[in-house]
Amino acid sequence: MKPTKPLIKICGLRRPADADIINDFPVSFVGFVFAKSKRQVDINTALEIKKRLRPDIKTVGVFTETTPEEVRKTAERVSLDVIQLHSDEDNNFCQHLRDMTIWKSLSIKDGNVLDRAAEYDVDGFLLDAYDKGLWGGTGKSFNWELAADFAKNHYTILAGGISAENINEAIETVRPHVVDLSSSVETDGFKDRRKIEELFKALERK
Repeated sequence: MKPTKPLIKICGLRRPADADIINDFPVSFVGFVFAKSKRQVDINTALEIKKRLRPDIKTVGVFTETTPEEVRKTAERVSLDVIQLHSDEDNNFCQHLRDMTIWKSLSIKDGNVLDRAAEYDVDGFLLDAYDKGLWGGTGKSFNWELAADFAKNHYTILAGGISAENINEAIETVRPHVVDLSSSVETDGFKDRRKIEELFKALERK
């Protein structure tokens, strides 16, 4: 049974002060980007942010183009709750980390990409827009109709270009278990309290 209201993940926290903002809202997950990105953080920064988060908020580490050993090292140092693999990792890579909760990203170029879910034994799939040369974080959405039935069979995290303006449409179309937001709740690359508040107000109007 899919939830009528998905959980909310805010990705790309970069400052300890971001935790103070997040704590005031019903956010279930936050994301630390350890991959090369404008939102990349190091282990020490992630630990500082985590210290200030509400204890019920789960932490997700975002990784690309690395090794299972490096992922594990970071996950253990930060005590991550979820590993989010965002590049071309195969199922063998995932199985080296199978004692952890793993979300594998799929970049949706067309409906055929969703068939790749059958190749993986993981805990969930993050669906994001395809953008050549990028592994995610594009701020762009894809055709949600392509994934209209995906969450019936897979734990689904929907990402890519979701904002207060379209979040209810995204939920109605895909019925994801988690909605992942980043750039739409930022100003000048940092989390913005007002925009997060607008997001939850939009959800309340549903």
